[in-house]
Amino acid sequence: MTHLVPELTPPQLKIYKELQTIRMGWVTLIVVFTFFGVGLLCFLWASFFVPREGAAKIILGGIDGLLLWPMKAIVPYLFPSNVKTE
Repeated sequence: MTHLVPELTPPQLKIYKELQTIRMGWVTLIVVFTFFGVGLLCFLWASFFVPREGAAKIILGGIDGLLLWPMKAIVPYLFPSNVKTE
């Protein structure tokens, strides 16, 4: 797809960038929902099948940390808060 970028006119390039941002948004939404589902399943498993409360908290905290740590870096990179408009 990168071979198409130099052939585009400036208005087409701007639209292409917006479409890519929308596509990244959908991919990010799918990843976030997947992580949410995994976290929910782990929460239910830790709530009902782990006999001790302390162990359930440690397991759930570790899984949440593993799932949220990459998203903390990915989401701000894809969608920066100080976007410069051209």
